[in-house]
Amino acid sequence: MRSMLMGLLFVWLASNAVAGECPGIPEAQAILNRCLRTPLSVKTVERIKDFPVCKVTTQEGETFFLSMNRKHLIEGILIEVPPLVLSSEDYQILKKNILSSVGEGTEIIVVTNPLCKACREHRKKIKQLMKKFKVSFVIAGFNREEINAAVDAVCRKKNFSNLFDTERSLEICDSGKLKVWTVSDTLNKYGITGTPVFVFPDRRVAMGIDELFNWWRWRDSNPRPEMRLR
Repeated sequence: MRSMLMGLLFVWLASNAVAGECPGIPEAQAILNRCLRTPLSVKTVERIKDFPVCKVTTQEGETFFLSMNRKHLIEGILIEVPPLVLSSEDYQILKKNILSSVGEGTEIIVVTNPLCKACREHRKKIKQLMKKFKVSFVIAGFNREEINAAVDAVCRKKNFSNLFDTERSLEICDSGKLKVWTVSDTLNKYGITGTPVFVFPDRRVAMGIDELFNWWRWRDSNPRPEMRLR
């Protein structure tokens, strides 16, 4: 019966998968922390051949299967992964480190980096956001190159119009380093190690352009005002 259930779940996951890579250990650890009452330490994360799932093993000897879209975790039964929500304190940290804002209305915090490839490719979509929402940019970096570019952007006080411009020489300042380190360390606690990241007023997090527009479509199609973010 258990093997039959697992087989059905794998078929279901295959039909609902999205292309992508398995999460790193920090992100997988953050997902387990949100799903399980008993703390477990992630040991390995590997892609399962022929199925769009990732095998997650722990130091305690437990094995889980995580869907590629990070929405479901399997441990014999299907576990829905709760949405990622920042604490009030961490949300305020992002608010205090906003580099620039554009637009009016409901505020969406965009955590980005000057080297963010997806952000550059989807500038037009981000501009669409500015027509309906107040978009506030926060800068982070998750490797040496990104951190240096992020610090440069903060020191130069860039805005969206020049945020992704390539600089011949980088400007470094102590205040910029402090802001970038603070934001990056805050996001690392949640297993976030890349950009873009979008944070809504209720502190829910969307990672990537696709998740952002899924939220936008839901917001626009929801007929109940109390369910719409203000």
